[in-house]
Amino acid sequence: MDSLVFLDKELTLFMNSFNNSFFDIFFYQYTSTWVWLPFYLVLAWLLFSRQNIQCVATLFFIAVLIVAADQIASGICKPIFERLRPSHDDTLQYMVHLVNDRRGGMFGFMSSHAANTFALATFMSLIIRRRFVTFSFVVWALINSYSRLYLGLHYIGDLLCGALLGIILAAIAYQIYLRASLRFFVISHHNKRTLKSGLAEMFGRTQPLVVGWAFWFTVAVLLISAKLMLSYNGIAC
Repeated sequence: MDSLVFLDKELTLFMNSFNNSFFDIFFYQYTSTWVWLPFYLVLAWLLFSRQNIQCVATLFFIAVLIVAADQIASGICKPIFERLRPSHDDTLQYMVHLVNDRRGGMFGFMSSHAANTFALATFMSLIIRRRFVTFSFVVWALINSYSRLYLGLHYIGDLLCGALLGIILAAIAYQIYLRASLRFFVISHHNKRTLKSGLAEMFGRTQPLVVGWAFWFTVAVLLISAKLMLSYNGIAC
């Protein structure tokens, strides 16, 4: 166990060392919740436009899933394991790269950011089932998780365990959601593939792609914003 902890710290310091002023701005903005509000609104629009009344049930499951992932990671695991974040660890806090001296709370295991983003990414990928959308969600969750490491707020182990928690909870929630949908909502009786393909039949071929493009558009805006802030203000973030 000690060797794993040592390796985790060494890898975290190594991956945290790839930093510069541009990425300080980018990742500091990327990890902010408000930046992704347009992305979430596009996702809600897709659900409302294709699922109608069932959208309420979908949003309910998403809310329960996110709350569960967040509470298990932050409300249960962090108080139990009490693993200090790199930004609070006496052996690392002066070695790890921080942005704006942001240190977060005392404990970091598991990462609620990783749990929440991977939970949502997995759940929506199972529902929409479009390769481009799934790829976009996975990249969104991966960069979100890495941003926490870049900012010096989490170890790699915190992120990996948080991501695994989110994926497992999403898979369980999806199975419950799928069976509840088949039980309480009108599904075409001749659609024998529903249990296998999920509810992807409700979405058209092109409309879900808007969600993927909304993600990449947001990333482009953040990159441009970081460049402009660095050029005109000459500040780290």
